[in-house]
Amino acid sequence: MDTIEINTEVAGNLQKRKKFLGIYFACCNVYGRIYNHSGTHYDGKCPICLRRLKIRIGSNGVSDRFFVAS
Repeated sequence: MDTIEINTEVAGNLQKRKKFLGIYFACCNVYGRIYNHSGTHYDGKCPICLRRLKIRIGSNGVSDRFFVAS
């Protein structure tokens, strides 16, 4: 059996997961993800028509991870 070794920086990056929301873009009947890069909101766009979507993060928000954008 072969052993593969990676450095600790790479291992740490593999453990970090990008925060995202799953979005069904009803405008084009397609699924996509939008990502949280700022810590204050999720930002993305429809992969087909490029319609922009921004979802703010708040203390009174919901814990759902999948939404429909219409």
